[in-house]
Amino acid sequence: MRKVAFIIIACLMVVIAQAQEPKEHLKFMGIELNGSISDFQTKLQTKGLTVSPLSKQQPTGVRIFDGTFSGEDAQIVVWYNPRTKEVYRAKAVISRYGKDLVEQLQRSMERKLDTKYGTEYKQSEEVEDDHLQKFMQHSYLVDNGTIDLFIVSTGYSAQNNFFLHVDYKDMVNFKKNTQDEMDDL
Repeated sequence: MRKVAFIIIACLMVVIAQAQEPKEHLKFMGIELNGSISDFQTKLQTKGLTVSPLSKQQPTGVRIFDGTFSGEDAQIVVWYNPRTKEVYRAKAVISRYGKDLVEQLQRSMERKLDTKYGTEYKQSEEVEDDHLQKFMQHSYLVDNGTIDLFIVSTGYSAQNNFFLHVDYKDMVNFKKNTQDEMDDL
């Protein structure tokens, strides 16, 4: 009887452990946030993106691309683990001049994300940035990661440059990267 109980408990623990790990990685531009930076770069380049000259100014573990994201001119920033070269995060940054225009773009992008991921996974809050600009910030907490949608300003005026960020973090690889960094401590 004890063997049967032990086997049942062991099976339940395996099922619970597997349920906590997503079966697939979060996708950015249809590409899984998984694998090496070289493979990820090749897939981005087949979509028409090019490595930005700004990449040379970045620390190891960050690469920047120029291209389009969801029909908008954007810079794409990709993070990868410097040791394993495994990609764990990617972000699209879209520039607009004027607060009204960037908020309009954010609402459009929010509708797209709502349609794709559902509003049941969304958390929203109003935030104030360093330049006292107030914006809505949205986070989509999906099974295999998070997607954050937020605006950053460059000044106190509503007539400055503003940047919309659409930031994807893969849960499994983000945790692996964090653990790798913690192992150094």
